Amino acid sequence: MSPNLTLTQIKTIKAELLDLLEHLREEVKGELADQHGERGLISSAGTHDLGDEALADLDASINIANISRHLQEIRECQAALHRLETGDYGFCSDCGEQIELNRLKANPISTRCLACQSHEEHQHPEVRYASL
Repeated sequence: MSPNLTLTQIKTIKAELLDLLEHLREEVKGELADQHGERGLISSAGTHDLGDEALADLDASINIANISRHLQEIRECQAALHRLETGDYGFCSDCGEQIELNRLKANPISTRCLACQSHEEHQHPEVRYASL
């Protein structure tokens, strides 16, 4: 069982994760629809200039980056749900200690305790992690 979490807390966290997962999936669908719509607008525009193409390419790049970020968050949600099922949820992936309940409430996909997350951010400042 997860550390110091009551059954009610586990159910609440699971519901939050499932809600987040659904929200992220909807975001991906929206981004994909936007991507498809932009491509259709450009190809049907007939005459367009290089500025329009550059703007469309920029929008497409932003959409792709958003989709990639959302897909990573989906994987993190699925991993957190798996940890909940296996009883590994709430333990730091680096030191094995319990992750503080307030941290889990703020960011239910957390895999590190605050100390290990801070250490990771200082060791690898070029990589941006959520530090909630």
